[in-house]
Amino acid sequence: MARVMRKTNKNRVWEIDMARGILIILMIILHTLFNLEYFYKKPINYSYGFVDMIRIIVASSFIFISGISTFFSRSSLRRGLIVLSTAIIITLATYILNKEEYIVFGILHMLAICMLISPALKKLKKRWLFILLVELILISLIISNIQVKSNYFFMFGLRNKDFISLDYYPLLPWSFFFVAGILLGKTIYREKKSIFSFQVKDNFISFLGRHSLLVYLIHQPVILAIMFLFSNYKNE
Repeated sequence: MARVMRKTNKNRVWEIDMARGILIILMIILHTLFNLEYFYKKPINYSYGFVDMIRIIVASSFIFISGISTFFSRSSLRRGLIVLSTAIIITLATYILNKEEYIVFGILHMLAICMLISPALKKLKKRWLFILLVELILISLIISNIQVKSNYFFMFGLRNKDFISLDYYPLLPWSFFFVAGILLGKTIYREKKSIFSFQVKDNFISFLGRHSLLVYLIHQPVILAIMFLFSNYKNE
């Protein structure tokens, strides 16, 4: 059964798709809460407390899983270009909707750059990847205390109070989780197959995991449309 699925799904590992699918569902819930606060002024406190903690856990886990998946990929450059194109589309769309507050450098922008440089990262031995992880942590701690006047290096986490991005995931520190995913892939997925002795049948969650980019692209318009229809229905 495992062999059949690997041929059918092009060497996909079921637990990776399942994990990504679960994270996609959590992301949809979080973005629904964000929409309620941002568009409908509900007191969600999205950027603080428990909700923000869940957002950080989901985002870091998603980036981590993306790093593991990149270890399996034979076309990281192509995937990176696709993700980058999607990120640019999202930036343009949000800019058209609101020129004051739009997505300048979100999670897809960050992931796209990580994917584009991942062929070089995958060639590194595990000890060098570990050293890179330590360096990323140290640099992130250092720049967190640096005050800057301009926002030219916002993609690296250097920005001032005037910088605004609805979705902001700079390379530092968030690329740490991507590199950690590649390191884990090299460590426990050396044979590029499931680490479990059993197989889980294909299901809706793994389907979402396999098509996470498409879901990410369309979920917000769908959520906003449903909210708009529901709001109008209640007001009738």
